[in-house]
Formats: sequence, structure tokens, C-alpha cells
Amino acid sequence: MTQTTAVARLYAGLYDDIKRIAHVRLAQVGGVAQLNTTALAHEGFLKLAERENLTGESRAQFLSYVGKVLRSLVIDHLREQGADKRGGGCLLVTLSHADQVEQPEGDGFDLRKLDAVMNRLVDLDAALYQTLEMNAFTGLSTAEIARTRGVSERTVQRDLVKARALVEQLMAD
Repeated sequence: MTQTTAVARLYAGLYDDIKRIAHVRLAQVGGVAQLNTTALAHEGFLKLAERENLTGESRAQFLSYVGKVLRSLVIDHLREQGADKRGGGCLLVTLSHADQVEQPEGDGFDLRKLDAVMNRLVDLDAALYQTLEMNAFTGLSTAEIARTRGVSERTVQRDLVKARALVEQLMAD
């Protein structure tokens, strides 16, 4: 059996979980134009299928990796949307009508900034990163994370508190 076939079987078996993760990814950013849950899940499969030597010892590790792939795909789509060559999200108005234009209320949740913070977190503490990735982005329970990491559930809970506090601090910087 080829690796692509093995990935396809695994992906099919976990498809509902993968769609749930894709839905969470899109909800985190308030949606992405021209990208829905199914499209993101399928795009994630294509990205995984082209990877060579994809390994994973458990369902949790595979879903964690899928979560990373889907996050990177959403960020890529967000970058495309905000590209300067496409206007960068600017609204063009004449000066005579500028006072009538509603000002946007912030950009909402910034997944790109969170991605940069997560990249810093992996350098600071890989175990905290792995725990937060599996919980917040993949949706695994503390029991599943504890089994995957080979630690107690209490350790996972403490690590989640530490990781969230560190991410909050890094997001504020």
C-alpha cells in the first residue's frame, strides 16, 4: 500500500473529526472568503497527501498534525485576501464622502499573530506548545492528550494553564 493510499484511508476514517477541526479554524477568524469547512478539509488532505514520510503513532498525533496543516492553510488564505496587490482590504472613498464611511471595529481575532506566537511558544517550551495545539486547535480532551504525551491528566491541565498564560502574554507584546 502506498503512503498516499494509507493517508487517504486514515483521512477517511477521521473525516468527521477533521471537518470539526476545519470548522473551528474558520470560526476562529470569522470565516474566509471562498473557503468553507469542506473545502478546507479537502485542501488539508491534498497537503497531507503530498507529504513524504508522514508518521504518527496515534490518532491524537495525526489530528494534531492535521490541525497544524489546516491552520497554515487558513493563514495562507488570509494572506492572499490581504495582499497589497489586491488592495489590502482598503476602502476607496472621495474626501467629500469620507465622513459618511463607517469605521471598522477592529480586525477581530488575528490568527496570523496567534500563528507567530505559537511559533515562538514551540521554541520556548515544546511540551506546552504540543499540549495547547492538541487541546485548543485539535479539540482533544485532557485524557487523550495525557495518553498521547504519557503524562497525567493533572500535568496536562497545569500545562494548559501555563500555555494559555504564556500565549496571552506573548499576544500582548
